[in-house]
Amino acid sequence: MIEKTPNIESLMFSIQVASWEGRRQVEWIKRTGFAEDEISLQLDDFYRAVKNYVVYIEGEEFPEFLENGIQELLDLFEWLADTPELWTFDSIVAAKEWEVVRGRARRLLAEVRGSSWSHFLGDSDSV
Repeated sequence: MIEKTPNIESLMFSIQVASWEGRRQVEWIKRTGFAEDEISLQLDDFYRAVKNYVVYIEGEEFPEFLENGIQELLDLFEWLADTPELWTFDSIVAAKEWEVVRGRARRLLAEVRGSSWSHFLGDSDSV
């Protein structure tokens, strides 16, 4: 079994942040002092860290469903990045494009909850 590491916890948390409703995302951005694009940057950073640097025992590997779901989310964030006006607080809260991203993140969380990786989620949804 893969050991729970700070990077894995942070990856799960970044998926959760991507799933939050817009007002909560904006509150998180303001509270942390991060720029608006940090939601996608953290997902990308922790995905790469977990995918490339976690030591897997023989027969284990990064789950395909998780890899596909994260890649879809990153592609959606790249799609948002093509339109700078979508990276304002008002747009994060109200733009339908952001709902597409949040919807995919919520579906990915449901997949994680139904998998052997569910124990990595912890209680970070309440943060």
